[in-house]
Amino acid sequence: MIKFLQYFIDNSRLNYALLAFLLYLGVNAYMNIPKEIFPSVELDKVSVRGTYSGASASNMDKMAVRDIEDALANISGIDKTETTIAPGAFTMILTLNENANKINVLNNVKDAVSLSKQYLPSDMLEPTAVIMDRNRALVKLSVSSKTLNRGELTLRAQEIKSKLSKIKNISDISIRGDSDQEVSIKVNSEKIIAYGLQPSSVVNAIRNLSYVFPIGNIEEKGNFAFISTVNGKTDALEWKESILNIDSKYIKLADIAEVEIIYPQTSTMATYNNNPTLTLVISKGEEGNSIELSKELRAYIQKISPNYKEIIFDFYQDSSVPIEKRLDTVISNMTFGLILVFFSMFLLINFRIAFIVAIGIPFSFIIGLLFIYYFGYSINIISLLGALIVIGIVVDDAIVVSENIQRHIDEGMEIKEASIVGVQEMMLPVTLATITTAAAFLPMFMMQGEIALFLILVPIVVVMILLGSLIESFFFLPLHAREFLKKSNNFIDWSRAQNFYEKVLSFHI
Repeated sequence: MIKFLQYFIDNSRLNYALLAFLLYLGVNAYMNIPKEIFPSVELDKVSVRGTYSGASASNMDKMAVRDIEDALANISGIDKTETTIAPGAFTMILTLNENANKINVLNNVKDAVSLSKQYLPSDMLEPTAVIMDRNRALVKLSVSSKTLNRGELTLRAQEIKSKLSKIKNISDISIRGDSDQEVSIKVNSEKIIAYGLQPSSVVNAIRNLSYVFPIGNIEEKGNFAFISTVNGKTDALEWKESILNIDSKYIKLADIAEVEIIYPQTSTMATYNNNPTLTLVISKGEEGNSIELSKELRAYIQKISPNYKEIIFDFYQDSSVPIEKRLDTVISNMTFGLILVFFSMFLLINFRIAFIVAIGIPFSFIIGLLFIYYFGYSINIISLLGALIVIGIVVDDAIVVSENIQRHIDEGMEIKEASIVGVQEMMLPVTLATITTAAAFLPMFMMQGEIALFLILVPIVVVMILLGSLIESFFFLPLHAREFLKKSNNFIDWSRAQNFYEKVLSFHI
């Protein structure tokens, strides 16, 4: 180890070249590392989702959910199953056992769902199964208008969604407040009586017009029957020209009913600045910089807004804003810490030690950042919390090593030899001190549950930055000491305080 250290000191150009290379890697890592509000974690859960347009919750349970639950019952590794059924859709959350292999369980779930498809309605799409990820929305985009109706606004929102989806690192965009296109058929009861038809026969004939079953919801209000469907023809004229076979009579639908394409009111109503609105919830993938991606989205919307003059765009709940503020907090704290360390070292010891300690702090963080980046983690609130915790600790190694080198120089030892001996003497105690500091965070690795997936990043960041501090103190600081340190008097003479302390200590011993 000492020969390796001596080689570094003797080959100063190589040492400075490595420092320059580390600086380049650190800047590159900072530019490319994902920045997000919370880390994206993979939960020990599998989600199974299915849709069947027009089916009520009870029909969805009878026609699909029960069969799928029976197929999943015999899969090992599943601890519990939670099912939520809504009209036209269902969601199953499968919580896995602690030691279960998520990939194997996911594959078994997919196989079970595929086998159960024979019992599902023939026109129902096969349910999908995925491992649940804890992703957070990057930003929300309000799409509102003072002139467009809900249907027109929905079409514009879907068009904008399609364009935004092509932006790199956008993983998902969902539209809140939209509604599916439906066909409203208002049957005139008086005309049915005039033609001598049975109402039940009329409903059955209209149901046969739909290519996919079930047709939808049927409501009776006054003299009209309202039949809404998300299936079948999408043009109102095609529906009106349809010929119905009712009780052996052939009648055009337009003769007994009014037909129109509608976008029904959803269960959720939203306004933004007093205008009816749809919301695009935009999420980013594991890769990408939230701050830069948010700026790119804003620039793109500003670019296309002239093509949508009737649309009012507004961004809100931008998660990149707190990330940027916390990054500024860490950087400002580190800068302020550098200033405090520099002046305190300058006053208590001397200017040269203050200088080499101050330049070592950024490189300690750079080395820690490289570990975090290449291990696949991101900059988020949790990792920044770890960085804030370790800011006050990271300077200790450099102060102890540099002060010991200065002591040997003041005692008359040659500078190069003092740089080697000073590091050699402090290598074991500084390493042990760092290990004990890191050991205080080791119990966090033993946490279990979903909270562990988040907080595990705190000890990782602390340990990595402390390791970077050791590397900087043992390999780069000695070269700086050789280049800058020399025998000099301290700014403040501590000899009287040291003599007094020595007398007190000797008396008690």
